[in-house]
Amino acid sequence: MINTTLDFLAQEVNAFLDIKNGISGGEKVVVSNVAKVNGDWAIPTNHLGLSLINIEEEKVFKEQKTTFINADGIAETYNPELKLNLYILFSANYISGDADQDGLDYLEGLKQISYIISFFQQKNVFTQSNSPLLASIDSNISRVIVELYSFTFDQLNNFWSAIGAKYLPSVLYKVRMVSFQERKVDGQSPAIVTIGVNTGGM
Repeated sequence: MINTTLDFLAQEVNAFLDIKNGISGGEKVVVSNVAKVNGDWAIPTNHLGLSLINIEEEKVFKEQKTTFINADGIAETYNPELKLNLYILFSANYISGDADQDGLDYLEGLKQISYIISFFQQKNVFTQSNSPLLASIDSNISRVIVELYSFTFDQLNNFWSAIGAKYLPSVLYKVRMVSFQERKVDGQSPAIVTIGVNTGGM
């Protein structure tokens, strides 16, 4: 489900970037590790990387009940669904290595990051009704909400230091809430069909 969520967002953003860049079938955004691999960026040159950098349990809206009534009226016991928030980073790898071109590449990267910010500003709630692609990619995901999230300077420095890479122009988003529910039934009880009142004191 995490992989399909990121795949869905990458396709939605790419469709928007095609319009903004006046191209068709482009793939500016690739789902990729943000760190370097053997000294080279995992994100291809002149592309934006979409990377998962953290997974957080959503505890504010955590379901507490463990007994649920199924379609046949039978009470089933299983663990409540697990709601997760995903922290995703869009990073612009627009550095060619050509000293005469790097300034222009850097500005191009900033332009593409700006387009991403514009996209999520105009649409940050995705449902199966307003985004048909969501249902076709993963019918178990009913809603995806994307919110801009800001690093502090200390957090930003710690993040890029931890992955051993120099800073790339980037923007961070919090995606909530991706829900996991396997519905492994631990027990069943028959449906309640009548309610009696004991007046005999027993």
